[in-house]
Amino acid sequence: MVRDALFVLLTIMLAMVAYLTSFDIYIPIFVVASYLLYYFVLGRRYLIKKDRLTRRIHACYHFINAFIISMSVKESVEDAYQSGIRYEDKELNEITENLENLKVSDRIAYLREFFNLAVFKMFINVLSLYQDQGGNILNMSDELISESTRIEKSLSESLIESNRYLGQFLLLWIMSVSVLLFIRFSISSFYVSMSKSSIFVGFLLVFFILILFSIHLFIVRFSSIVVKEDQVE
Repeated sequence: MVRDALFVLLTIMLAMVAYLTSFDIYIPIFVVASYLLYYFVLGRRYLIKKDRLTRRIHACYHFINAFIISMSVKESVEDAYQSGIRYEDKELNEITENLENLKVSDRIAYLREFFNLAVFKMFINVLSLYQDQGGNILNMSDELISESTRIEKSLSESLIESNRYLGQFLLLWIMSVSVLLFIRFSISSFYVSMSKSSIFVGFLLVFFILILFSIHLFIVRFSSIVVKEDQVE
């Protein structure tokens, strides 16, 4: 994935900074080992979970709206279901292909577990009411469509907010690293003598550990915004 490659590139760049500022091969080795270990063991899991949830929210929004519109025109649950699943999502497409032999009611019931969203459970209730009592499904779905639209809008807003946090995060640490590099090259003779101190080496280790810790906090926050905003059950 592009994101994985970008994190590896970031790690290499920070390792280069670590070497330029420490004159010690062990600190950049520590940076590479700790950062990559963290990302591929823990950090990446948060991001994958967030990506999966984001895709499911988009797919759920499309399914509900396409299903209701088709149902209002054709009054066929099967046709409405087929309209709902016409969405470019690999995970959803694989699941719906495996459900083709089931009755349409069973397929919709399975999607309830797949989406695992309160708004889809609300959709199931509206559909059951429509099948039991009849009526105008568009009128019956007013509240459902409003809630589905609110969730989709909240998702878009949370992603914009996440990008804003990312910009602030990068700016903060770019400035911090730039200051360190400026000191390294502007007072190089003094810096070289200072770098021989074990206290200074310890300071550099703490500095790169703080960067890693802040990356972790950012990933956790970035991954939890969507969950919080969209009321996943």
